[in-house]
Amino acid sequence: MFKHELLRRYLPQFGGMTGTQSHDKRVVYLDGYAGEGRYENGDPASAEIALRVASYLRRRPGLTLECFFSEPQAKSFDRLHQVVQHYLGRGVRAHAHRGEVDGVLDQVVERAVREPLFLFLDPCGLVLPQDRLVDVLARKRPQKRPATELLMNFSMMAVWRLGGHVRSPKGR
Repeated sequence: MFKHELLRRYLPQFGGMTGTQSHDKRVVYLDGYAGEGRYENGDPASAEIALRVASYLRRRPGLTLECFFSEPQAKSFDRLHQVVQHYLGRGVRAHAHRGEVDGVLDQVVERAVREPLFLFLDPCGLVLPQDRLVDVLARKRPQKRPATELLMNFSMMAVWRLGGHVRSPKGR
């Protein structure tokens, strides 16, 4: 998957480049729609990709990628939690949150004060409301440094469905 390959290649670069801007050599990462963390066939999904990067960066002196994962569905969260626990056992700093990303966004942004922040938002359907995301980032991270980056996937199908509602004379 292109987005996973992008994450696999870019996240270590982001951590390595921005870790020097960090107050305590920590970079904060949020996967707002983490899913199960690992596919049933054993391949890593976005959460495990980030955890592998965190494990890799941990071997570099003094650099920590602290990972936050949010997943609202109970079955997916249980599997995600198992993946996170495995990496916690390896010394990776990671947190799994059962619920919508909106419920953990402020906490993660607060945790990233004076630290670089990377947000990965890849929803199945609609993403966090743009005004909410802009408000949090503009209010709590208005400065240029430390870096804040956002990788967000828009579902064109969801956009088309909403566009159909807007143009429909019946409101459907």
